[in-house]
Parts: sequence; C-alpha cells; structure tokens
Amino acid sequence: MLIGAFSWWRGHTYAPMALWTLGGLLMAGGALIPGHMGPVYRAWMGLAAKMSKITTPIFMGVLYFVVLTPIGLVRRAFGHNSLIRPRGESFWITRPPGAARRSDLGRQF
Repeated sequence: MLIGAFSWWRGHTYAPMALWTLGGLLMAGGALIPGHMGPVYRAWMGLAAKMSKITTPIFMGVLYFVVLTPIGLVRRAFGHNSLIRPRGESFWITRPPGAARRSDLGRQF
C-alpha cells in the first residue's frame, strides 16, 4: 500500500489503484484466512531469496570498494601497517611445558 501511495504521489493513475487493490487483498487474506496464505508467503520468500543473490554481492562490492579500499589506501599512504607490531613483540604467550591441559580446552568462552 505504501508503494501505491508513492506511485500516486508521483502522479500515476492506474498503478496506485492496482497496488492498493493487491495490498488490500493480501491484508484481507492475512486477516481472514491466514492458514491459506502459505503459497503466497513461499512465493514472496522465493522472490526475496533470488533478489538477495543479486543485491547482496553488489552491496558488499560497493561497501568494499567505496569504504574499505580508500581507508586502506590512506593508511598505507601514511605508513601504517596493522600486521607489524611495534617493538617486534609477539601475540604468543609463553607457557611452561605441560601447562596446557585438556580440561583448559573444554570451555574456552
């Protein structure tokens, strides 16, 4: 129904009426006979799954190339490298031999 209102606002004549009719029928069907709306739901979710196969890679590509790549280039231009630790330190924790027990690995979080 909202799409019909937008279409009406844009000055269309027949499209808003068709969209409002379709929206009204779907709302009435959902309110009166919700158990019989399964095929409509499955068709709508199938369309959504197919649309997501197209839109998700486009969105993620735009996010990567418009946001992450420029940030990486700016950081590289200023000489910052996140993979190199200052002072040559390591993330490894030195433990005495035999300190790690099998029970330590059971509940890590």
